[in-house]
Amino acid sequence: MPDRDKNTLHININTGEVFEESPIRSYILRYFKGISQPRVLLLIAFIFLFVFFYGKNEESIGKNDIGKIESIQESDILTKIIPTEGDGECTAILLNWNRLDNIKIIVKNLCQYSMFKEIFIWNNNVDLHLSDTMFVDTHCNKIRYYNSPGNMYFIARYLACSMAATKYCYFQDDDWMIKHLRSMYSNFLRFPNLIHTDTNADVYSSTNWKWCFFDDDINLHSCYSWVGTGAFTSRENVLNSLKMTSKTEMSSLEFIYGDMYFTTYLNQVPYQLENSLIELPQENGFSLTGKDRMLNKLYMHKALIRLYNYLSLLKSKNNNNPSTQIIEDTKEFSPTLYERDVRSPCHNDKCLFLTNKHSFPNVKLFKYKPYINISESERLHSSFFNTQHFISYPYSHAVDNDNSTAWISQDVIKKDDYIGLDLLLPMPVPLTFNLIIDHNSDYFNHLSIQISHDGSAWIQLSPSPKLDISSLSSTKNNLLSCKFRIRETGFRFLKLVSTRDWNFTFSIYDFAFDGVDNNDNEVIDDTVNNILGNNDNDSGD
Repeated sequence: MPDRDKNTLHININTGEVFEESPIRSYILRYFKGISQPRVLLLIAFIFLFVFFYGKNEESIGKNDIGKIESIQESDILTKIIPTEGDGECTAILLNWNRLDNIKIIVKNLCQYSMFKEIFIWNNNVDLHLSDTMFVDTHCNKIRYYNSPGNMYFIARYLACSMAATKYCYFQDDDWMIKHLRSMYSNFLRFPNLIHTDTNADVYSSTNWKWCFFDDDINLHSCYSWVGTGAFTSRENVLNSLKMTSKTEMSSLEFIYGDMYFTTYLNQVPYQLENSLIELPQENGFSLTGKDRMLNKLYMHKALIRLYNYLSLLKSKNNNNPSTQIIEDTKEFSPTLYERDVRSPCHNDKCLFLTNKHSFPNVKLFKYKPYINISESERLHSSFFNTQHFISYPYSHAVDNDNSTAWISQDVIKKDDYIGLDLLLPMPVPLTFNLIIDHNSDYFNHLSIQISHDGSAWIQLSPSPKLDISSLSSTKNNLLSCKFRIRETGFRFLKLVSTRDWNFTFSIYDFAFDGVDNNDNEVIDDTVNNILGNNDNDSGD
């Protein structure tokens, strides 16, 4: 038998107890009625028995939550510190159709991240047979692939995740390059019961406003979000969504369009981050315009109607038979949409931008009505509130390392409004922060600077750090730069809280931090050496 590359997985079909005991066996069988039995059995065997071959050799997980130290030399020692929480606990799921070159680029990008135990490629193209040699130039030892005997469309990613060897999954399509994975994953680990998605400002204005559907009477609180531009989810959520396909008696055609049902069926608002996206070549793909876009809206509408009818029936049964109530948790998970403050990843994937300022009206202003289709709902929302301001001045512009762009809030600053950063892990060294704004300078005289290790319990710094405020005369606007040094260590979160009302909005052009301070070089060097000593057994990305 020829040698087989250790970077890929070859699957042999062998029926046994795995499929019989699978938690989604019944759901799969329902949707293949009428299809030839040999083909169904072949597909099922492949789907559920590949779990036997999934990484028996567990990757070690770093125990030091401070982070790994990369073997590179930079002036800012923070480039050497990365989060390790959740290492090896996630499987990346990719769908291949007709853009294998894109898949290879994406694999190279994903392989560098230690959170991924495996990168599983599901090949939906029956005319292309994935083989070992196709991925040699990726130099990645995490690859697994599966050549499907038929096109399973979007549901394939959820079937793959349902049998992953890890408790978390990551999804993305083959026409995007996602560069802010550590920051998104760090927030996901704080709230793993919520799907975390990543998208640009234009789509974000739909997924947080036009595509949100609420009805408190039946505990409907669902927003639709794309997963193709990056999404982390728990395997448990995927299984729950698949179970809903049976509870709502979905048709086989609806089943294969799983992307249009997944986030809706969980009846929880995804935790969505906004930032700029990098496009890869997009020919031969599923379009978001024209006929494909209308199909998306059609199945989004079908998903909502099925969820609405299910929740209505559940409420009716409980009201009619209070002594035999059906116990099912349909409450909105915490943090709810209006309890969240994480908005965008920083340009270098080293932090997340925080603010309590929301950019759209309360989604409950429109009560969901199943007889209103998605296009009409979009029109109603657009006539009530124009999202163009947010699209032009989104959250991500506050942390994109570009002084020519800005996040400008929709309304004026009120007492207790804040901006801040999640640094992704407890900082072991003193930090210097730099805030560039287009505000009245008196704003800085009415700030409470607070830090936290968990984002819940906050400590006000007293005395407050010295603020070094200067004018940036080289810019077109009258921008102010405010630098300050925090010598306390061990905190992860920072926020600047306004202690009074103002008659102007937030206008944040940049908010960044580093660990460079010539006066602290000796302290920093000792700290880094200690961390390196504590991470001798850790491997970098």
